[in-house]
Amino acid sequence: MRVGVLLSSHALSEAQRWQLVSSLYDQVRSLIEGSVALCATLAVCAFYTGWWGFWAQACVTVAMTIVRVYHWRGFVRAPRTGHLARSPEAWALDYTIGICAMAALWAAVVASATFRFQDMQLLGFVLLVQNAWLAGAGVRNAASPSAILGQTLVTVVPAFICAFFSTGILMRILSPGFLVFILISLKIARSYGDQLLSVMESEQRLAAANEQLLKLSCTDGLTGIANRRAFDERLAADWAFAVREALDISVVIVDVDYFKLYNDHYGHLAGDDCLRAIAGHVAGTVMRASDLAARYGGEEFVVLLPGNGDQGAAEVAERLRVAVWDADLAHNASHFGRVTISVGVATLAPGLDHVPATLMTLADQALYNAKQAGRNQVCVAPPVLAMRSGAVMVSVQK
Repeated sequence: MRVGVLLSSHALSEAQRWQLVSSLYDQVRSLIEGSVALCATLAVCAFYTGWWGFWAQACVTVAMTIVRVYHWRGFVRAPRTGHLARSPEAWALDYTIGICAMAALWAAVVASATFRFQDMQLLGFVLLVQNAWLAGAGVRNAASPSAILGQTLVTVVPAFICAFFSTGILMRILSPGFLVFILISLKIARSYGDQLLSVMESEQRLAAANEQLLKLSCTDGLTGIANRRAFDERLAADWAFAVREALDISVVIVDVDYFKLYNDHYGHLAGDDCLRAIAGHVAGTVMRASDLAARYGGEEFVVLLPGNGDQGAAEVAERLRVAVWDADLAHNASHFGRVTISVGVATLAPGLDHVPATLMTLADQALYNAKQAGRNQVCVAPPVLAMRSGAVMVSVQK
Protein backbone atom coordinates (compact mmCIF):
# COMPACT_ATOMS: atom_id res chain seq x y z
CA MET A 1 0.00 0.00 0.00
CA ARG A 2 1.36 3.40 -0.99
CA VAL A 3 2.05 5.76 1.89
CA GLY A 4 1.57 9.40 0.95
CA VAL A 5 4.06 12.10 1.74
CA LEU A 6 1.19 14.33 2.90
CA LEU A 7 -2.16 13.67 4.55
CA SER A 8 -4.59 13.36 1.67
CA SER A 9 -8.26 14.22 1.35
CA HIS A 10 -10.42 15.47 -1.49
CA ALA A 11 -11.84 18.06 0.92
CA LEU A 12 -8.50 19.83 1.45
CA SER A 13 -7.81 22.98 -0.52
CA GLU A 14 -4.48 23.94 -2.06
CA ALA A 15 -3.91 26.42 0.77
CA GLN A 16 -4.47 23.69 3.37
CA ARG A 17 -2.01 21.38 1.62
CA TRP A 18 0.57 24.16 1.87
CA GLN A 19 -0.42 24.56 5.52
CA LEU A 20 0.33 20.88 6.09
CA VAL A 21 3.77 20.99 4.50
CA SER A 22 4.51 24.25 6.30
CA SER A 23 3.82 22.50 9.61
CA LEU A 24 6.71 20.17 8.74
CA TYR A 25 9.15 22.92 7.82
CA ASP A 26 8.23 25.08 10.80
CA GLN A 27 10.23 22.70 12.99
CA VAL A 28 13.67 24.22 12.49
CA ARG A 29 14.00 24.69 16.25
CA SER A 30 13.17 21.02 16.85
CA LEU A 31 15.63 20.06 14.12
CA ILE A 32 18.46 21.89 15.81
CA GLU A 33 17.47 20.59 19.26
CA GLY A 34 17.38 17.04 17.94
CA SER A 35 20.78 17.44 16.33
CA VAL A 36 22.22 18.86 19.56
CA ALA A 37 20.75 15.93 21.52
CA LEU A 38 22.27 13.45 19.08
CA CYS A 39 25.69 15.15 19.20
CA ALA A 40 25.55 15.26 23.01
CA THR A 41 24.70 11.56 23.09
CA LEU A 42 27.62 10.81 20.79
CA ALA A 43 29.91 12.95 22.96
CA VAL A 44 28.91 10.97 26.05
CA CYS A 45 29.56 7.70 24.22
CA ALA A 46 32.93 8.92 22.98
CA PHE A 47 33.89 10.11 26.45
CA TYR A 48 33.15 6.73 28.05
CA THR A 49 34.53 4.58 25.23
CA GLY A 50 37.13 6.73 23.55
CA TRP A 51 36.06 5.36 20.17
CA TRP A 52 36.66 7.83 17.33
CA GLY A 53 33.62 6.55 15.39
CA PHE A 54 31.28 8.44 17.70
CA TRP A 55 33.09 11.69 16.93
CA ALA A 56 32.82 10.93 13.21
CA GLN A 57 29.08 10.41 13.55
CA ALA A 58 28.80 13.72 15.40
CA CYS A 59 30.54 15.49 12.53
CA VAL A 60 28.15 13.89 10.04
CA THR A 61 25.23 15.03 12.21
CA VAL A 62 26.44 18.63 12.20
CA ALA A 63 26.94 18.55 8.42
CA MET A 64 23.46 17.10 7.86
CA THR A 65 21.91 19.71 10.15
CA ILE A 66 23.53 22.48 8.10
CA VAL A 67 22.19 20.96 4.88
CA ARG A 68 18.68 20.62 6.30
CA VAL A 69 18.64 24.19 7.65
CA TYR A 70 19.74 25.39 4.21
CA HIS A 71 16.91 23.35 2.68
CA TRP A 72 14.49 24.89 5.20
CA ARG A 73 15.60 28.36 4.10
CA GLY A 74 14.90 27.36 0.51
CA PHE A 75 11.35 26.39 1.45
CA VAL A 76 10.76 29.66 3.28
CA ARG A 77 11.91 31.69 0.28
CA ALA A 78 10.31 29.54 -2.41
CA PRO A 79 7.33 30.96 -4.37
CA ARG A 80 3.97 29.36 -3.63
CA THR A 81 2.37 30.26 -6.96
CA GLY A 82 3.52 30.58 -10.56
CA HIS A 83 5.36 28.28 -12.93
CA LEU A 84 8.46 28.18 -10.70
CA ALA A 85 6.57 26.90 -7.67
CA ARG A 86 7.01 23.29 -6.57
CA SER A 87 4.08 21.25 -5.34
CA PRO A 88 3.53 20.70 -1.59
CA GLU A 89 4.08 16.98 -2.15
CA ALA A 90 7.52 17.61 -3.66
CA TRP A 91 8.58 19.60 -0.60
CA ALA A 92 7.12 16.95 1.71
CA LEU A 93 9.13 14.27 -0.12
CA ASP A 94 12.33 16.24 0.38
CA TYR A 95 11.48 16.62 4.05
CA THR A 96 10.88 12.88 4.38
CA ILE A 97 14.28 12.14 2.83
CA GLY A 98 15.95 14.49 5.29
CA ILE A 99 14.28 13.08 8.36
CA CYS A 100 14.99 9.50 7.29
CA ALA A 101 18.65 10.43 6.90
CA MET A 102 18.62 11.75 10.46
CA ALA A 103 16.93 8.52 11.58
CA ALA A 104 19.72 6.55 9.88
CA LEU A 105 22.23 8.40 12.05
CA TRP A 106 20.34 7.36 15.18
CA ALA A 107 20.34 3.78 13.91
CA ALA A 108 24.11 3.97 13.36
CA VAL A 109 24.58 5.16 16.94
CA VAL A 110 22.55 2.24 18.33
CA ALA A 111 24.40 -0.23 16.11
CA SER A 112 27.75 1.14 17.23
CA ALA A 113 26.80 1.06 20.89
CA THR A 114 25.37 -2.45 20.63
CA PHE A 115 28.05 -4.26 18.69
CA ARG A 116 31.20 -2.43 19.64
CA PHE A 117 30.54 -1.97 23.37
CA GLN A 118 28.47 -4.21 25.61
CA ASP A 119 27.81 -1.49 28.16
CA MET A 120 24.16 -1.80 29.18
CA GLN A 121 24.09 1.53 31.00
CA LEU A 122 25.52 3.33 27.99
CA LEU A 123 23.23 1.53 25.58
CA GLY A 124 20.22 2.23 27.79
CA PHE A 125 21.13 5.93 27.79
CA VAL A 126 21.35 5.96 23.96
CA LEU A 127 18.00 4.17 23.55
CA LEU A 128 16.30 6.49 26.06
CA VAL A 129 17.36 9.62 24.19
CA GLN A 130 16.54 8.03 20.83
CA ASN A 131 13.05 6.96 21.85
CA ALA A 132 12.29 10.37 23.34
CA TRP A 133 13.28 11.96 20.02
CA LEU A 134 11.13 9.50 18.07
CA ALA A 135 8.09 10.02 20.30
CA GLY A 136 8.20 13.77 19.82
CA ALA A 137 8.98 13.59 16.10
CA GLY A 138 6.09 11.19 15.49
CA VAL A 139 3.62 13.79 16.73
CA ARG A 140 5.32 16.76 15.04
CA ASN A 141 5.38 14.97 11.68
CA ALA A 142 1.77 13.82 11.76
CA ALA A 143 1.16 15.76 8.52
CA SER A 144 3.40 13.32 6.65
CA PRO A 145 2.63 9.58 7.02
CA SER A 146 5.70 8.62 4.99
CA ALA A 147 7.96 10.68 7.26
CA ILE A 148 6.60 8.98 10.38
CA LEU A 149 6.86 5.52 8.88
CA GLY A 150 10.31 6.18 7.46
CA GLN A 151 11.89 7.65 10.56
CA THR A 152 10.38 4.97 12.81
CA LEU A 153 11.39 1.98 10.71
CA VAL A 154 14.82 3.32 9.77
CA THR A 155 15.60 3.98 13.43
CA VAL A 156 14.00 1.11 15.31
CA VAL A 157 14.31 -1.86 12.93
CA PRO A 158 18.15 -1.73 12.89
CA ALA A 159 18.05 -1.37 16.68
CA PHE A 160 15.86 -4.48 16.90
CA ILE A 161 18.21 -6.45 14.63
CA CYS A 162 21.26 -5.33 16.58
CA ALA A 163 19.63 -6.26 19.89
CA PHE A 164 18.40 -9.61 18.63
CA PHE A 165 21.83 -10.66 17.40
CA SER A 166 23.66 -9.13 20.31
CA THR A 167 25.82 -11.34 22.52
CA GLY A 168 24.12 -9.87 25.56
CA ILE A 169 21.30 -12.05 26.90
CA LEU A 170 19.42 -9.09 28.34
CA MET A 171 19.41 -7.30 24.95
CA ARG A 172 17.94 -10.36 23.28
CA ILE A 173 15.22 -10.51 25.90
CA LEU A 174 14.41 -6.83 25.41
CA SER A 175 14.52 -6.96 21.59
CA PRO A 176 10.76 -7.63 21.14
CA GLY A 177 10.18 -4.34 22.92
CA PHE A 178 11.50 -2.56 19.84
CA LEU A 179 8.74 -4.07 17.73
CA VAL A 180 6.15 -3.06 20.31
CA PHE A 181 7.59 0.45 20.27
CA ILE A 182 7.23 0.57 16.46
CA LEU A 183 3.56 -0.39 16.64
CA ILE A 184 2.78 2.04 19.44
CA SER A 185 4.59 4.92 17.73
CA LEU A 186 2.82 4.34 14.41
CA LYS A 187 -0.54 4.02 16.16
CA ILE A 188 -0.09 7.28 18.07
CA ALA A 189 1.13 9.12 14.98
CA ARG A 190 -1.73 7.80 12.86
CA SER A 191 -4.28 8.78 15.50
CA TYR A 192 -2.85 12.29 15.70
CA GLY A 193 -2.77 12.50 11.89
CA ASP A 194 -6.44 11.44 11.67
CA GLN A 195 -7.36 14.13 14.17
CA LEU A 196 -5.38 16.73 12.25
CA LEU A 197 -7.02 15.71 8.97
CA SER A 198 -10.46 15.77 10.56
CA VAL A 199 -9.90 19.28 11.91
CA MET A 200 -8.66 20.57 8.53
CA GLU A 201 -11.58 18.97 6.67
CA SER A 202 -13.96 20.60 9.14
CA GLU A 203 -12.22 23.95 8.61
CA GLN A 204 -12.56 23.55 4.84
CA ARG A 205 -16.25 22.70 5.06
CA LEU A 206 -16.81 25.64 7.40
CA ALA A 207 -14.94 27.99 5.05
CA ALA A 208 -17.00 26.74 2.09
CA ALA A 209 -20.22 27.21 4.07
CA ASN A 210 -19.19 30.72 5.13
CA GLU A 211 -18.30 31.59 1.55
CA GLN A 212 -21.67 30.33 0.34
CA LEU A 213 -23.44 32.23 3.13
CA LEU A 214 -21.58 35.42 2.24
CA LYS A 215 -22.47 34.95 -1.41
CA LEU A 216 -26.12 34.46 -0.52
CA SER A 217 -26.11 37.49 1.75
CA CYS A 218 -24.83 39.63 -1.13
CA THR A 219 -27.11 38.20 -3.82
CA ASP A 220 -30.66 39.22 -4.62
CA GLY A 221 -32.85 36.18 -4.23
CA LEU A 222 -35.22 37.04 -7.08
CA THR A 223 -32.90 38.18 -9.84
CA GLY A 224 -29.64 36.45 -8.93
CA ILE A 225 -27.52 39.60 -9.24
CA ALA A 226 -25.94 41.59 -6.41
CA ASN A 227 -28.28 43.10 -3.83
CA ARG A 228 -28.43 46.51 -2.14
CA ARG A 229 -26.03 45.45 0.61
CA ALA A 230 -23.39 44.33 -1.88
CA PHE A 231 -23.77 47.57 -3.80
CA ASP A 232 -23.41 49.75 -0.69
CA GLU A 233 -20.28 47.88 0.41
CA ARG A 234 -18.71 48.10 -3.06
CA LEU A 235 -19.56 51.79 -3.38
CA ALA A 236 -17.90 52.54 -0.04
CA ALA A 237 -14.76 50.59 -1.02
CA ASP A 238 -14.57 52.14 -4.51
CA TRP A 239 -15.15 55.58 -3.06
CA ALA A 240 -12.18 55.26 -0.70
CA PHE A 241 -10.02 53.99 -3.57
CA ALA A 242 -11.16 56.83 -5.85
CA VAL A 243 -10.26 59.40 -3.20
CA ARG A 244 -6.71 58.00 -2.97
CA GLU A 245 -6.23 57.67 -6.72
CA ALA A 246 -8.11 60.84 -7.78
CA LEU A 247 -10.57 58.90 -9.96
CA ASP A 248 -14.21 59.54 -10.73
CA ILE A 249 -17.15 57.23 -10.07
CA SER A 250 -20.30 56.89 -12.16
CA VAL A 251 -23.65 55.48 -11.12
CA VAL A 252 -26.48 54.43 -13.41
CA ILE A 253 -29.92 54.08 -11.76
CA VAL A 254 -32.59 52.19 -13.69
CA ASP A 255 -36.33 52.18 -13.01
CA VAL A 256 -38.86 50.02 -14.87
CA ASP A 257 -41.55 52.28 -16.30
CA TYR A 258 -45.15 51.71 -15.16
CA PHE A 259 -44.18 48.59 -13.25
CA LYS A 260 -47.11 48.82 -10.83
CA LEU A 261 -49.47 48.81 -13.80
CA TYR A 262 -47.58 45.80 -15.16
CA ASN A 263 -48.15 43.89 -11.91
CA ASP A 264 -51.81 44.88 -11.84
CA HIS A 265 -52.31 43.80 -15.45
CA TYR A 266 -50.21 40.59 -15.65
CA GLY A 267 -49.91 39.54 -12.00
CA HIS A 268 -47.01 39.41 -9.59
CA LEU A 269 -45.55 36.19 -10.96
CA ALA A 270 -45.25 37.76 -14.39
CA GLY A 271 -43.83 40.85 -12.68
CA ASP A 272 -41.10 38.70 -11.13
CA ASP A 273 -40.28 37.27 -14.56
CA CYS A 274 -40.09 40.81 -15.92
CA LEU A 275 -37.66 41.88 -13.19
CA ARG A 276 -35.47 38.84 -13.88
CA ALA A 277 -35.40 39.73 -17.56
CA ILE A 278 -34.45 43.35 -16.81
CA ALA A 279 -31.78 42.14 -14.37
CA GLY A 280 -30.27 40.06 -17.16
CA HIS A 281 -29.95 43.14 -19.36
CA VAL A 282 -28.54 45.20 -16.49
CA ALA A 283 -25.95 42.53 -15.72
CA GLY A 284 -25.09 42.47 -19.42
CA THR A 285 -23.88 46.06 -19.21
CA VAL A 286 -21.05 45.05 -16.87
CA MET A 287 -18.02 44.76 -19.13
CA ARG A 288 -15.21 45.20 -16.58
CA ALA A 289 -14.32 43.36 -13.41
CA SER A 290 -14.51 46.64 -11.49
CA ASP A 291 -18.13 47.29 -12.53
CA LEU A 292 -21.09 46.05 -10.50
CA ALA A 293 -24.74 45.51 -11.43
CA ALA A 294 -27.19 45.23 -8.54
CA ARG A 295 -30.86 45.35 -7.68
CA TYR A 296 -31.38 48.54 -5.72
CA GLY A 297 -34.87 47.79 -4.49
CA GLY A 298 -38.31 47.04 -5.95
CA GLU A 299 -38.17 47.71 -9.68
CA GLU A 300 -34.96 49.77 -9.43
CA PHE A 301 -31.53 48.60 -10.51
CA VAL A 302 -28.15 50.24 -10.30
CA VAL A 303 -24.83 49.91 -12.11
CA LEU A 304 -21.59 51.10 -10.48
CA LEU A 305 -18.93 52.23 -12.97
CA PRO A 306 -15.73 53.43 -11.25
CA GLY A 307 -13.32 55.34 -13.45
CA ASN A 308 -15.56 55.15 -16.53
CA GLY A 309 -16.14 58.89 -17.05
CA ASP A 310 -19.43 60.68 -17.62
CA GLN A 311 -19.45 60.04 -21.37
CA GLY A 312 -18.75 56.35 -20.94
CA ALA A 313 -21.45 56.02 -18.27
CA ALA A 314 -23.97 57.74 -20.53
CA GLU A 315 -23.14 55.34 -23.36
CA VAL A 316 -23.63 52.36 -21.03
CA ALA A 317 -27.00 53.75 -19.92
CA GLU A 318 -28.22 54.33 -23.47
CA ARG A 319 -27.05 50.87 -24.55
CA LEU A 320 -29.05 49.39 -21.67
CA ARG A 321 -32.18 51.39 -22.53
CA VAL A 322 -32.01 50.24 -26.14
CA ALA A 323 -31.44 46.61 -25.11
CA VAL A 324 -34.61 46.62 -22.99
CA TRP A 325 -36.56 48.32 -25.80
CA ASP A 326 -35.34 45.77 -28.37
CA ALA A 327 -36.30 42.90 -26.05
CA ASP A 328 -39.92 43.85 -26.85
CA LEU A 329 -41.44 42.57 -23.62
CA ALA A 330 -45.19 43.14 -23.90
CA HIS A 331 -46.69 45.77 -21.58
CA ASN A 332 -50.22 46.59 -22.70
CA ALA A 333 -50.78 48.83 -19.67
CA SER A 334 -48.07 51.20 -20.96
CA HIS A 335 -48.59 53.64 -23.80
CA PHE A 336 -45.32 52.32 -25.25
CA GLY A 337 -46.86 48.88 -25.64
CA ARG A 338 -43.72 47.22 -24.31
CA VAL A 339 -41.56 47.26 -21.20
CA THR A 340 -39.28 50.30 -21.06
CA ILE A 341 -36.90 51.81 -18.53
CA SER A 342 -35.94 55.27 -17.41
CA VAL A 343 -32.29 55.83 -16.54
CA GLY A 344 -30.46 58.43 -14.47
CA VAL A 345 -26.69 58.85 -14.73
CA ALA A 346 -24.33 60.75 -12.45
CA THR A 347 -20.53 61.03 -12.31
CA LEU A 348 -18.58 62.54 -9.47
CA ALA A 349 -14.93 62.86 -8.48
CA PRO A 350 -14.86 61.99 -4.75
CA GLY A 351 -13.33 64.59 -2.50
CA LEU A 352 -13.39 65.88 1.04
CA ASP A 353 -16.60 67.84 0.30
CA HIS A 354 -18.42 64.82 -1.16
CA VAL A 355 -19.78 61.58 0.23
CA PRO A 356 -21.30 58.58 -1.59
CA ALA A 357 -24.78 59.90 -0.80
CA THR A 358 -23.94 62.94 -2.95
CA LEU A 359 -23.44 60.73 -5.99
CA MET A 360 -26.64 58.79 -5.32
CA THR A 361 -28.61 62.02 -4.90
CA LEU A 362 -27.36 63.26 -8.27
CA ALA A 363 -28.24 59.99 -10.01
CA ASP A 364 -31.64 59.82 -8.36
CA GLN A 365 -32.44 63.37 -9.41
CA ALA A 366 -31.41 62.55 -12.97
CA LEU A 367 -33.72 59.50 -12.90
CA TYR A 368 -36.58 61.65 -11.64
CA ASN A 369 -36.07 64.08 -14.51
CA ALA A 370 -36.01 61.21 -17.01
CA LYS A 371 -39.39 60.05 -15.77
CA GLN A 372 -40.79 63.56 -15.72
CA ALA A 373 -39.66 64.05 -19.29
CA GLY A 374 -41.79 61.16 -20.50
CA ARG A 375 -39.89 57.98 -19.50
CA ASN A 376 -37.98 55.58 -21.78
CA GLN A 377 -34.98 57.88 -21.85
CA VAL A 378 -31.63 58.62 -20.25
CA CYS A 379 -30.86 61.77 -18.30
CA VAL A 380 -27.35 62.69 -17.19
CA ALA A 381 -26.67 64.86 -14.17
CA PRO A 382 -24.22 67.75 -14.76
CA PRO A 383 -21.39 68.44 -12.30
CA VAL A 384 -22.23 69.70 -8.83
CA LEU A 385 -22.51 73.50 -8.94
CA ALA A 386 -22.42 74.33 -5.26
CA MET A 387 -22.66 72.84 -1.80
CA ARG A 388 -24.08 74.52 1.28
CA SER A 389 -24.22 72.94 4.74
CA GLY A 390 -23.99 69.48 3.26
CA ALA A 391 -26.94 70.00 0.88
CA VAL A 392 -26.38 69.41 -2.81
CA MET A 393 -27.56 72.04 -5.32
CA VAL A 394 -27.71 70.59 -8.81
CA SER A 395 -29.31 71.20 -12.11
CA VAL A 396 -29.97 68.24 -14.37
CA GLN A 397 -30.15 68.35 -18.14
CA LYS A 398 -32.91 66.47 -19.91
